[in-house]
Amino acid sequence: MTDGYLTGRTIFCIGMTQLINWGITFYMPGVFGTAIMSETGRSPVVTFSGLTIAMLVMGLVSPLTGPLIARTGGRTVMMVGTFVIVLGCFLMAFTHSTTSWVAVWLLMGAGMRLALYDAAFALLVEIAGAEARRAITLVTLLGGLASVAFWPAGAALLHFTDWRHAIIVYGCAGIVSLLFLTTVPAGYRRQPPVAGQPALQAIGPAEDRKAFISGLWYATLIALISFVSTGVSAHFPQILAAYGMPAVAGMLWGVGQVSARLLDVASGARTSAIRLSLFTGIILPLCFLVGLAGNVTPVATAIFILSYGAVNGLSTIIKAVLPLVLFDPQQYARKTGLLLSPAFLLAALAPSVYAILLEQYGTPGTLLLSAILTLFITAISIVIWRRHPSSAGPNRDKGEPSIPGKNI
Repeated sequence: MTDGYLTGRTIFCIGMTQLINWGITFYMPGVFGTAIMSETGRSPVVTFSGLTIAMLVMGLVSPLTGPLIARTGGRTVMMVGTFVIVLGCFLMAFTHSTTSWVAVWLLMGAGMRLALYDAAFALLVEIAGAEARRAITLVTLLGGLASVAFWPAGAALLHFTDWRHAIIVYGCAGIVSLLFLTTVPAGYRRQPPVAGQPALQAIGPAEDRKAFISGLWYATLIALISFVSTGVSAHFPQILAAYGMPAVAGMLWGVGQVSARLLDVASGARTSAIRLSLFTGIILPLCFLVGLAGNVTPVATAIFILSYGAVNGLSTIIKAVLPLVLFDPQQYARKTGLLLSPAFLLAALAPSVYAILLEQYGTPGTLLLSAILTLFITAISIVIWRRHPSSAGPNRDKGEPSIPGKNI
């Protein structure tokens, strides 16, 4: 199997790095949080603030990662990021003060931005250009299994040892991720332009302005999606409990997420990124409106969990592949590095904001406000679709970019 210059082995190895890297970072506090609080006496706010700190750092360093990937190559950047994550795990095992806990999460945040999905997507595009669409979906399939693999694995570790030694084991898993990266071929790196030679093909001011505006719409779209997704995910058990649903019902979220990505793979990734964005934009508010009926029937809650999980799974793909049709794939790393920064910052704030909403308005009120907010996502998706009608056809992702602009 190949996608451009991508082989099945390369896609598998990159996917495994995502399964491991997500498991030992993003999902780690959920597994070890209770044990950490019990042993250190830290409050839940301090213990779980680590992820918020990390996401803030990811947003702040994101504009720097694009140029870094363009200069040194995605594989090198991902290896550095994974090494930083491994170092962070080892250091975290020896933290005893709140200050050192925060400092380690600052370090982890930098490593996460260099080694998680967005860096992996940039590496795939670096290797295969616009042909990386299907490979991106396959990598998200493996990455989506991180919670399935590391939640039970982490819980099992706590039966044999304490959380400090368990995190050291997680760090060793990060070394395995590094080994997977050593098997990945180096992608194509853009060389600095020769003096007097333009970096990109000459384009008119109208096309350049259109690219600039498209970048703003894309950044706003992904920022809003990230805010809602992170906020709902952080308080999902509480939402389920409010509707009298057992925690195991949360598995429907994962089923929906994986199923949606599998359907995208099975279809050969023929649905264009523009159409995929439009579809999710329309479905999102409907998901929350269905969720509002959860007080009436548990069937509505089950449909909400399953459908929102599916939309959430597709949103990750949209974030990765939409730039392939909005911009020149050679500028993928630089564009996404800058344009995804607001998404990381809003995602960092989302858990706290949703906690306030749930306290003030309860689950029904929070779902209603989420539905209203997602109407803006719907509107932006329609705007992007109207601005790029030629990009909305099947397989458009594999063609030339509709806008080769150089700004934003």
